[in-house]
Amino acid sequence: MIQKQRFDELMDLDWLQPPHTFVLIIVFIALRIPMLFLGFGLDPDAWRIANAAFDLRNHFIYHTSRFPGYPLPEFVNALFVDFGWTATNSITMILSLFSVLAFAYLLKSSRVKNKGILTATYAFIPLLWINSTNTMDYMWALSFVLFTWYFLVRTKYLTAGIMMGLAIGSRPQTVLFLIPFLYLLISGKQDRRNIVFFMFSCLLISAVLFLPIYITYGIAFLHQYPPRTTVLQIGYQVIKNFGLPSIIVLLILFATSLKNFRVMILKPEENDRFILVSVITLLASFVITPYHFEYLIPIVPFGLVLISRIGKRTLLVLFGFLSILHSILVFGSIQYSESGRIRIRVADYGAVYNNMIARRKQLSFAKNIMETQVEGGSVILVGHWLPIIAYLGEDLSSIPGTKRMFDSNAPKDGVWNFERDISYRYLMDVEELDKLKHEGHMLYYVPGMREYTLETYGYDLLTHGVSRLPVH
Repeated sequence: MIQKQRFDELMDLDWLQPPHTFVLIIVFIALRIPMLFLGFGLDPDAWRIANAAFDLRNHFIYHTSRFPGYPLPEFVNALFVDFGWTATNSITMILSLFSVLAFAYLLKSSRVKNKGILTATYAFIPLLWINSTNTMDYMWALSFVLFTWYFLVRTKYLTAGIMMGLAIGSRPQTVLFLIPFLYLLISGKQDRRNIVFFMFSCLLISAVLFLPIYITYGIAFLHQYPPRTTVLQIGYQVIKNFGLPSIIVLLILFATSLKNFRVMILKPEENDRFILVSVITLLASFVITPYHFEYLIPIVPFGLVLISRIGKRTLLVLFGFLSILHSILVFGSIQYSESGRIRIRVADYGAVYNNMIARRKQLSFAKNIMETQVEGGSVILVGHWLPIIAYLGEDLSSIPGTKRMFDSNAPKDGVWNFERDISYRYLMDVEELDKLKHEGHMLYYVPGMREYTLETYGYDLLTHGVSRLPVH
């Protein structure tokens, strides 16, 4: 009985009470510090943000990292980018830490059971752990979404609207969160003035943040990219980020909770329908635009509350434990080899450690691309490596005489080593390639670009006389 009582207390631990808060903060930061020194992140978009911030800081030239625009991370990181990726990664980490504390408060104020294990899972689940240590905008958007919910709970509607505007300014896709938040306000029978305050401040902040993008690009910034993932890839990413054991436990939890799920719908408690609307909205948006698996990051806190509401505590605790363990040690991992073969391993290093190794390899490979000796006048197709080598290469620039990045939304732009007369390009169509060959340029491509070019433009680089760059 005493052991059960202690277990119950641990699962419902209040992380906002000292000394628990200090322990959480110290462990959260200490475990992330090694990752802050490993580049801006594996996602090339993180390097695009750094490129945009660099040009804004050093040349007062604004080009968004990619359409439709992610202005807040770009503007803020411009203040710190000269201190390198350790500084910009630290900003993401600090924002993420505050989001953990906000989530703990929301669980407590909403009287959600098992708030101790839910907060710990949110803080140390691999998907959020990894993305809280890079310069991407995923955790920025999620943090401001939770801050919006936090201030709505505290009836600070004007401030909540500002936070929502900052969330949209971090990732415009976050605008979909207006659906559950407006539902929360309307279902709570709030005074219309409060809803007006919320919407006015949200739209004002969003408009101010996106104004520079509109001035720079006009209405063309409203650009939608085609889906770039498949059901098989999503399944692989789910296993990679959560681990096979925790996924199995989660499926069992849902399978054994159908009755509780029906009760939650038909006889909802406080915030139940808000949680359901949030989860459904996010899932629907991902089905419509399944671009990257990380687009599902905002669903994590709402999904955790959902499974806590309907699932058995034993399964919930097991899921949380296995998810956190997956950061350190992986059971039942699936890996793709360079030859395209799938390898299944019983045990492997954890997702966080593997991410650190991959980030080290990314830095090393990018440097090897730049150090590979080729003839003067060569053009090298590097694809998603372009923003990485553009930042790392001190002698690379988009214009002569000064270090300047490129506008990643202009596909024909690239960077040059003007001293060696070497051009690094993202991608090119067959007409431009033939023109360069006719002018006497030697053309090379890095691994992966042959397949990418074939997929994008429908021609084979090898059959058009482009050589693979001898990079190791």
